[in-house]
Amino acid sequence: MSLRLLSSAVLSVLVVSVAVGETMGGRGPLINTVDPPALIIGKQTTIQLVGRNLDRATHLLLPFAAKVRRSSGSVESTQFVVTVPESVDSGVYPVRVYGPSGLSNLRLICVGRDQVIQTRAAGNGRYRGGRIDLASALAVEWPCRLAGGRLSQDIDLFRFSVRAGQRLVFSTQTRQLGLTPDPVIRLRDARGRTLALAHDTPTLRKDERLDYTFQQAGEYFVELQSFGVAGWTNHYVLKIGPHEYARTVYPLGGRRGEVVDVAVVGRDGRVASRKVRVPSDTARDRWRLPLPDHPGSLSWAMASGSLPERHEKRMRGDGAVEIPVTDWPVTINGRIEEVGEEDRFRLAVQPGQVIRAQVAAWYLGSALDGLLMAWDPASETLLATGDDLRYRANVDPGLEFTVPPGVTSVVLSLRDTLGRGGITFPYRLTIEPGGPDFFLWLGRRQNPFENSGWERMDSNDTVTVPRGGQVSVRITARRNVKGRKPDDGYYKGPVRGFDGNIRLVASGLPVGVTAESDGIASGETAGEITFRATEGAVMLSPFEVAVFGEATRRDGTRLRRVAERMLFLSDPQMAHMPWQWRSQKLVGVVVPREDRR
Repeated sequence: MSLRLLSSAVLSVLVVSVAVGETMGGRGPLINTVDPPALIIGKQTTIQLVGRNLDRATHLLLPFAAKVRRSSGSVESTQFVVTVPESVDSGVYPVRVYGPSGLSNLRLICVGRDQVIQTRAAGNGRYRGGRIDLASALAVEWPCRLAGGRLSQDIDLFRFSVRAGQRLVFSTQTRQLGLTPDPVIRLRDARGRTLALAHDTPTLRKDERLDYTFQQAGEYFVELQSFGVAGWTNHYVLKIGPHEYARTVYPLGGRRGEVVDVAVVGRDGRVASRKVRVPSDTARDRWRLPLPDHPGSLSWAMASGSLPERHEKRMRGDGAVEIPVTDWPVTINGRIEEVGEEDRFRLAVQPGQVIRAQVAAWYLGSALDGLLMAWDPASETLLATGDDLRYRANVDPGLEFTVPPGVTSVVLSLRDTLGRGGITFPYRLTIEPGGPDFFLWLGRRQNPFENSGWERMDSNDTVTVPRGGQVSVRITARRNVKGRKPDDGYYKGPVRGFDGNIRLVASGLPVGVTAESDGIASGETAGEITFRATEGAVMLSPFEVAVFGEATRRDGTRLRRVAERMLFLSDPQMAHMPWQWRSQKLVGVVVPREDRR
């Protein structure tokens, strides 16, 4: 799909967006907050963006068709009126602004059908004499989404009514939007007594969900508070309603371009199946699955791969302890279904082969904290083990090993580190040839525990090109070569060791924009790719471009890796959270030359 612009007049447009915007040396637009961080399908919503240099942010960039009107604007604040068509799926979407001075950074926004109630009422949820003042509660009617802020300083309290036997689901859409609160949901009866409390809900990654059936009719209260984090993005969305939600999905992805039969497990264990075609974009290995029949959940993060896909259950013979894997490379979809279960795969191998195995689960909504091991079954020798990649707070394991002399089969075993199991423990296990390899960052190097560019909203994954001019983007390689200081000492996974030349190429450039690069030389960890715009290049028409690193191992194996950026939308140290958005394409725009002073 091509990117088109949303002008300040009311237009219907189709755009595809990825992550954060370039700050143009401090002159480009920058978004601190979006209020409310929610849009309503089929209705008009006014959103206010607060930040810097927003007076020239004349356009809004969304990844779906919409009617947009800019209603007001100043240096520190601007408003857009957005009407979302009925055809748009509920879910999480990136949003940014742009104009003659460049692109803004990215923020996330949730789109759904429930009404949005902004809750910034003074005194809502105040305490008196050491007790919550029930009279201070804001009365609301469900279904709704409550959008509020300053949760680190406040306790927000809401009053609602139910009939006997009513079942309601209270869920936050906060961390999933890159917002800082670490929410706690507390349900109170009419006298203020605690009925239920939710914190650290499994698989929601610091968001919360409370599913409750009321035995008696009457008035009740829901209280929302946070464990102390603040910052620019100290906002929340609390969704209330009798919503069906998804506990898990299976499989967690598929091969690019192929149709996958996805089973969605609902709140009571009911399974709904649907056929979905996996996106064919080779630059991205993640996509989102809309869940229209489960409005209590946001769209589900899914994986896309290039290898043949198989399913552990179909591969397993009756009563077989070990699953034979004769044809690989392959991605195996499976699930740790029972407490204490261990899935074991026996691979046909040859001595001297280098084998890489990696699990994808945690960032795909699985509860699995995997432990992966490789064994020589004949001698019962442990060949390799992987517990935690650590990088990006990823608990998924990965390993690489060389098959010893005389060994023709090895066993890969996977289990949960705590011995857990169940319907919410699916995984993807990719087995492929290993060897020297590398990752590429868009921009400078980053690690998951630093304030890596957050204070500048991390402009490393965008490119703003002056018409008739040029701009260079830094591309950094993570090689982690043995005997040399690590490029990234936090990463504990198997992808490392390539020390040859890396050629940088761009894919998806619009007419009038070109790219050139000398690549990254052997032994170096950074290079640049330069984008040039002709005098005839179309201005203010956003585009996206993937940057690939191409290289060849000494054995002739060709490597092609896409440059990516992990985006911290709020301070990772403050919120104790991993990245919230992964960009695998640069977002670009051509601007008038006079605005690149």
